[in-house]
This record gives sequence, structure tokens and C-alpha cells, in this order.
Amino acid sequence: MVYALVAVVAAGIAYLANQLGRQIGKRKMSILHLRPRHTSIFITTLTGMAIALITLTVFAFLSEPVRGLLVGVEKLRAEEAELRQKVQALQQTLQEGVFLWSIDQPIVHMTIPSGLPYERTRAAITSLLAQANVRTIMRNNTIAAEKGDAPLPVSCVLIDYDPEQIEALIHSLSEEQGVMGLRVLAAQNCLYRHKAPLRLEYWKVRKVFSEGEVVATRPVENNRSMMEFVRFIEDTRQAAVSKGMRPIDGQLGGGLNEQDLERLQGAIAHQKGKFELVAIANRDLYETSSLDVRVEVRGLEPPRSEGRSPYGGEGGVW
Repeated sequence: MVYALVAVVAAGIAYLANQLGRQIGKRKMSILHLRPRHTSIFITTLTGMAIALITLTVFAFLSEPVRGLLVGVEKLRAEEAELRQKVQALQQTLQEGVFLWSIDQPIVHMTIPSGLPYERTRAAITSLLAQANVRTIMRNNTIAAEKGDAPLPVSCVLIDYDPEQIEALIHSLSEEQGVMGLRVLAAQNCLYRHKAPLRLEYWKVRKVFSEGEVVATRPVENNRSMMEFVRFIEDTRQAAVSKGMRPIDGQLGGGLNEQDLERLQGAIAHQKGKFELVAIANRDLYETSSLDVRVEVRGLEPPRSEGRSPYGGEGGVW
């Protein structure tokens, strides 16, 4: 249809210009001191140009695509050039940069009772966001050490989030019942030294271990106690994960403090023959809790000398 329309318009222009030229030639008109023959050619040319311009103007007025083609070409070229520059910059950034977090990757999480007062809920969420910022800085500084770059100060802010979402989350948690898991995730792929956009989500979590419940045990021979202790650590982590606790980057958080380790080493050193290591939950543990356990050393053989009570580490956090 477009080709047919253009052909008809072109034929019409040619016919009109030819007729006009003939009329001017017959009347032997002269413009700008030109001969009648040259005047005819000049008038015919101007008429053809005028008809063509009028035709394009009518098409542009009636058709949006034609109007965009006539007046928007330079704008489209400028936008294309700008987009090419952005693509090149992004490609260079991706080549030089390193992903800190992938989209929807969990960064930190916590367990929080629902129905708390507004200020306590806000404080808990603020603390969780601060942990996410610290983890992001630490991951940046690990990459900086590999690249030979200067480390970032702990005081810098490398996270970005929607304050309105935080307010809505606080009100939602106050209306829920039970124990909730609260998690911070990357809202998009986050690059080295770039701010990390975050989003928060929550859901009702189930209890995995009750306070005082045994999480894991491992029998140990005294001459292999250190090697078996390392295996016991992994046994405890795997037992917790298999029961439903959710790790972050393969870890369940926490750790035994120095005092607990000293007590544990002393208890192991005093054991004769076989004994077992027992990890016991210090509190109710949910899917998003840290693995808060104490480690007890229990003899499997009757003591040969004075009776010795089993060792119980206090406050050990795995």
C-alpha cells in the first residue's frame, strides 16, 4: 500500500509539473530576466518541490510513524549513541568487577517473636540491616585484599533499601502470631565497591531443637581426640542442617568462646579411655537461629580413680 501510494503521488506530481510547464511556455512568461523556456523549467521545478513538501507534510500529519521518521531520526540516533555508551560502560564494569551478592542471595537472617512493640521490632530490623552492611563491607575487603586495593572503613554504608518497606514490615510483624524468620536478601546482582540494594522477607518458622535437646554426639578415643573434635564440629553442623536449620554461605553462625574452649580442652585431657562429645541446645532453636549449643564431655568407661562429673560448657555458641 505504501509503495502504491508513493507511485500515485509521484505520477501526479510529474503530470502536474508537466502541465504547469506547458502553460508557462505557451504564455512565454519571464521571471528574473530568464528566457521563457528557462522560466518554464524553473517554475516546474519549484512546483514539484512544493508538491513534494506538501505531500510529506500531509503524510506526517496523518501518520504517527511517518512523523516520527521525519522529525525523530536525530533524537533516535542520540538515544542510540547514549545506550551504546551505557552498554559499553556496563560491559567494562562486568569485566573488571566481581559479584559480591547474586540476586535473591541470603545475606543475614534472624529469628524474632511476632507481636513485639513497635520500637523493639524496629531495633531488631535495624540490627539485622547493620549486620548485612558489615558482611557486605567484609566481603568487599576480602576482594580488596586480593586486588591490592585499600580496605573500606567499617563506618561506610554499602547497603540500600526502601524505608517504606521497612515500615510496612514492622507493622506486619506486629500483627502476626508465633515465631518469625526475618531474612535480608540481595535485590539484584551486586558488584564490588557498589552499594548493595536489599529487600527483606519474613515467614513463620518451625522449631528445630528444644532447649536441652541433644543435637549431635560422637564417640572419641583419647589418643585421637583433636582429630575427632574437628569431625564432631562438622557432624553437629550437618545434623542441624538436616533437621531444618538454614545456613548462610554454608555456616550456621556463632562459635565457642575462648573460655569454653579452655574448659573443653581441660575436660578432654582428663578423660581416660573412650568418651563422647555431646552438643546440646542452649535454647529453643528455629530454622533461622544461630546454632547455640554447649558441648559436654561424657565418659564411656568407668573412671579408674576418683569420680568425675561430666563437663558442661556454658554459653557455647556454634
